[in-house]
Amino acid sequence: MPRKKNILLIDPAPAASYMITMILKLNNFDVMPYSDPELAFSDFQKGVYDLILVDLEMKGINGFELYKRMRQIDDKVSVCFMTVLREKHLNEFKSSFPTFPSTRLVEKPVGTEDLLEILRLNLVDSE
Repeated sequence: MPRKKNILLIDPAPAASYMITMILKLNNFDVMPYSDPELAFSDFQKGVYDLILVDLEMKGINGFELYKRMRQIDDKVSVCFMTVLREKHLNEFKSSFPTFPSTRLVEKPVGTEDLLEILRLNLVDSE
């Protein structure tokens, strides 16, 4: 039996975090949810997670900056950014990550099947 994939979820909205966590757990993922990006960073360890699922808009640090800091610890971990898509996010995403596929940007709200398909695509890419 294949090992469950470990997802680090960082979303400052408790309701969204709970919903995404439940969806992922019901679909055989291990999930470590955080609402505080600084706490997520301080607990982050190399080699533990297969994918980081991070909201772009958070207090103190945005998802792009948090991911860059985490990549200094683990340069192999994959990422999907989540946001209520706004033009500034799309532009920042394209300039910060010009070679990333569009499947690395999840538009919220996202349906269960769409979220699972995006994660499956990104987890295959990271293997």
